[in-house]
Order: sequence, then C-alpha cells, then structure tokens
Amino acid sequence: MLTLKRAVMLSAIVLASAGLAACSKSPPQTPAVHHSVSAPVMQIGGKNMAAFSQVPGTVTAAQQVQISSRLSGYIRHLDLREGQAVKAGQLLFEVDPTDVQAQVQQAQAGLAEAQSSLTNARSNYERFKALYAQQAIPEKQWDQVKSAYAMAQARAAAARAGIASAEAQMRYARVTAPFSGTIINKQAQNGDMASPGQPVLTLANTSQLEVRFAADSALYRSLKIGQTLSVLADGQRIPATVLDMVNAADAMTHAHTVKLSLPADSHLQPGDYVTVAVPLAARQIIAIPASALLDRAGIPGVFVVDAHGIAHYRMVRPGPETPDGVEILAGLSAGETVVTGNLAAVNNGDQIKAGAAHG
Repeated sequence: MLTLKRAVMLSAIVLASAGLAACSKSPPQTPAVHHSVSAPVMQIGGKNMAAFSQVPGTVTAAQQVQISSRLSGYIRHLDLREGQAVKAGQLLFEVDPTDVQAQVQQAQAGLAEAQSSLTNARSNYERFKALYAQQAIPEKQWDQVKSAYAMAQARAAAARAGIASAEAQMRYARVTAPFSGTIINKQAQNGDMASPGQPVLTLANTSQLEVRFAADSALYRSLKIGQTLSVLADGQRIPATVLDMVNAADAMTHAHTVKLSLPADSHLQPGDYVTVAVPLAARQIIAIPASALLDRAGIPGVFVVDAHGIAHYRMVRPGPETPDGVEILAGLSAGETVVTGNLAAVNNGDQIKAGAAHG
C-alpha cells in the first residue's frame, strides 16, 4: 500500500515539472527581416594608373628686363601705365639732361682750345722742320718741337673723344624699349631722381611665356629636354615642353630649376601660380564611380554588399578624381562589391536586389 502511494506521488511530481518546463519555454524567435532595395552594384578591381608628382610652378615671361637709366637726373615724360603695351624703340621716359649738356659744352670748349694749340704746334713743326733740314737748328731743339706737336695732336684727339662721350651720354637721356612687350611694374614717377642701375620700369614680352619650377634630384633625373608635361591652371590642362634644365642644384634647397615653354594660346599671365604634373612610375589603384560615394555627418563612405546581398555602410578615405572614377585611398579592397546608385533608398542592413555585378 505504501509503495503504491509513493509511485502516485512521484508521477504527480514528474507531471508538474513537465508542465512548469513547458510554461517556462520562450516562444521561437522570428528571423530578422531586411528591407529589399533595388540598386546597381559594382565589383571593385585594381587598376594600373599613371602616377604624377604635383609640383608648384610660376609663370614668367621668356623676355623680362628691369629698365633703368645710365644717367643721374630727374625723371620726366614717364607717362606709361602698368599693363600698357609698348613697341620696340618706343620712348619710355627721359632723364633731365642739364648736367650732360654742361659736360658736352665743356668738352666742346676743351676741343676748341686743343685745336688752337694744335694749329700753333703744327705751324711750329713745319717751320722748324725746314730749319732742321737746313741744319739751322740743333737736333735737340727739333726733337722738342716734334714732341710738342705730338702732344698737341693727342690733346685734340682726347678732346674729340670727350665730346663723343658727352654726346653719347645725351643719347642715354632718352630711354627706349629694347623689345615689344608690356609694362608689368612701374617703380618710379615723374620727378623722381633716377640713378644708374636703379629700376624705373619692368618690361616683359608676354607673348612668350615659360613656367619655372624646382625639382628634387630624383624628379630631375626623370626629365629630359623636349619632354611634354602638363601644366594645371584654373581647371585646365595645358601642354608644355621642357626647355631648360639647370644641372646645378641650389645650395639651400638642393633643388634644380626646370623651365617649360608654354604655347602661345595658354591665356596665362606672368606671375600666375600653376601646378606641373610630372609623370612617375605607374601604380595600382582602387577607383569607384563618384555616384557610389556618400557623405553622412561629414564622413565619406560607401555601401558594401556582402556575400548574402546585405548592404553595410563603411567609411572610406577618398583621393583625387581619375579617368576611372574617384580613387579610394583606404577602406576598400579589390574584389568587394559596392552599391553605385539609388543610395538615398539604401540603409544599413538592407537586402540589395541587383542584376549580375559588373566591374
């Protein structure tokens, strides 16, 4: 009897435990459901791309001179403006020639005196020559007469040279353009005192322009005369030819000066800042269409599609634009697939429905 009761109690306990266990079980979880979005995708592949070194350069005129006076004096007739075009031989300015005129007059007076002395010396020379021929004077006296005549001739020659020099100085009072060009700088005004070697104007021939830039030793060795390089300015790519290469490096910067010849229709001006693209060895890059890039809270990124077709937003570091798209410097690897369109409808975790991925 006791055994039967004990069996009944054990059965009740088992049934109660089973019931509690059944009541404590959670309902089965429903698998996560992703939104399905149709969007084009692209599989990324590495591409070989020509590499360039971007070097700053400056546009200069092939012909550019600082014009000064060889005389000292007050400047006058300086009526040119900066930016004004002038022709070769055109008068640029004058220097007050009063001092030079006085030098010319002094030289003329000296010549008149020298010629008078020469006339007397010549007369003595002819007279004493006849007397010496008749042995009427001693040889020593004849030598003195010849010496005096020679000295008078030398003084007259010196006086004539003085006049020529003074008159040449007068020509320097008028300063003319050595070649046709444009006034790009005006350093003096009418009434200023001109001094020899002190610039008054800067003249440049803007029809012949060059680009100058500094290249380090490695870059310098990759260049050669006649090579064509690209000059980048205001969004334009202008072809330029390597004209000169200075093989001696600057002692301070250790860089070499390279000059490029620009085409006549470059529309650049002296002093413009440009960038010279110097080709380097080709390198492999990852590039994607610009349409694949997003900007969320100032952080650039793309949607990467995994093997199950799920989109995951990933931050990337974009580089410069290339003919194949925007270069990605970090964040993507070759072989991955990215969404290239309809980005506004895509969210992190969406199922991407697309045709066959294309590269």
